[in-house]
Amino acid sequence: MENASIFSNVSSNVTTSSSIDDDDAQSLYLANIRDIALKIIYIIIGAVGVLDNLFVLIIFALFIKITDKVLQSVNRM
Repeated sequence: MENASIFSNVSSNVTTSSSIDDDDAQSLYLANIRDIALKIIYIIIGAVGVLDNLFVLIIFALFIKITDKVLQSVNRM
């Protein structure tokens, strides 16, 4: 008898879920679009943050190289 009640619950869920109003469907569609847009924005912000950190590391490495060259030229004088 448990199987019969499970089948009736599933069939009632299927019939009730298919009767979604147009307003509800549209709001779900807009919510999904909003979620996708936010994910894209977060990915872009994260990528810019990573590139910014790489830029800072490159500038720091170049600063060390320039400082070494300046110190070598000062020591030669």
